[in-house]
Amino acid sequence: MPHRLIIPLAFAAVLPALSASPYFANGVKVGEVDAHSALVWTRLTATDAADFGRLPIFTQGLAQRDRDEGEMPHDLLPGTLGEVRLTWWSAASSSSAKESTSWMAVSPERDFTHQFALNKLKSDTLYAYTVEGRGPSGETTAAAASGKFRTAPAADDAPPIRFIVTTCQAIRSVDSGADGHLAYRQMLSFEPHFFVHTGDILYYDKAPLAKSLPQARAKWNLMFAYRNNRHFHQNVTSYFMKDDHDTLMNDCWPGQTYGELTFAQGLEIFREQVPMGEKTYRTYRWGRDVQIWLTENRDFRSPNNRPDGPEKTILGEAQKNWLKKTLKESTATYKFVISPGPIVGPDKGGKNDNHSNPAFRHEGQELRDFLSSLPNTYVICGDRHWQYLSQDPRTGLMELGCGPINDEHRYGGNPGNDPAFHRFFSGKGGFLGITVEQGQATARWFGLDANSPEPPVRFSQKLERNLE
Repeated sequence: MPHRLIIPLAFAAVLPALSASPYFANGVKVGEVDAHSALVWTRLTATDAADFGRLPIFTQGLAQRDRDEGEMPHDLLPGTLGEVRLTWWSAASSSSAKESTSWMAVSPERDFTHQFALNKLKSDTLYAYTVEGRGPSGETTAAAASGKFRTAPAADDAPPIRFIVTTCQAIRSVDSGADGHLAYRQMLSFEPHFFVHTGDILYYDKAPLAKSLPQARAKWNLMFAYRNNRHFHQNVTSYFMKDDHDTLMNDCWPGQTYGELTFAQGLEIFREQVPMGEKTYRTYRWGRDVQIWLTENRDFRSPNNRPDGPEKTILGEAQKNWLKKTLKESTATYKFVISPGPIVGPDKGGKNDNHSNPAFRHEGQELRDFLSSLPNTYVICGDRHWQYLSQDPRTGLMELGCGPINDEHRYGGNPGNDPAFHRFFSGKGGFLGITVEQGQATARWFGLDANSPEPPVRFSQKLERNLE
């Protein structure tokens, strides 16, 4: 594990307010980063912190007896009108030339958020930035938030690359009070170049329940007001994917509703609350040795209860054609297909929502056959509340299950160790770290340890290069 300088927690915390509101209590998220561009997200807030003390759930997790009760208050961290401006520069030198955007107004129609699109960035560069906020009348800057992000190397460069993948976090599984999730502090010791969240970033359908547009937005506002969560995303290039619980509800598909919240609203809220480009499925190249594919498993799917067959799909025809075409064209040493749900499994009993389940067996087998035919291609999946490394007995395709954000989130059971599939199995949570150096990839599954600055490694596996 690397031991270079780690950004101290105090560095990128929202800076003290210079006067009255607005504030940046939700910090900044930097996403969709490639070698030359990035999206920078922020939100203006009326207070400098969420009202964590309203209910014990917000700082202590949630007792079993309360896990299906209570609705989300919509006013824990209200937004406010005002304007935002972004300034950025190369972090390599304090004398680097700085560039700034114009002041941009936020509006309640977008939950007081704004996304800055940056272009003409330099590849493989660590950038520093500051976001400033002021009131709607253009008065003096009231608050600022600062952080860093890294751009991807060019396709013909081969520096070491480290990245993290995790899944499934919730207010009910908060483990560090108002700091939020311990994992976000411990992930920094891995010094990731980038981070991928595979979805279920929050749960609308777990207490406190979010059954309307205001409640859904309020849940996002709270999740990224926790200090660890906010600090991490202000300093690490991130890619966000969605799954069922942060779209609408468990195992959902287009056309459904949850209370007053519609599937279409769920899609729009996700784009509003994270930096995301035009398409929800996309691929990013990180130098000669690494390329990632982020698939979309909700937007285009058939209903789960439709009979399986050639026409039944999770990915949809356009996305599946894109996935096959871009994978075949890739010259990256390692190809990582990152999916919100499993493709290999095995899954636990009773599930029927993903490519390892009978409901989508036909498309699942199509994907396993195709992916296993490509050199050095691995599946990384989220959604499952346990960590594992499995290998499909029929095709040899390997799948790395990153596991949930912490042990508190390992509810719901697991299939147990299956020697026919599993090369590693743990019924616990944490995160997955991938290192690719000198053309060799290694996967490590981490647990968490609040008493150590570095998380324990549960299992390590070299990802062999094959079919070359």
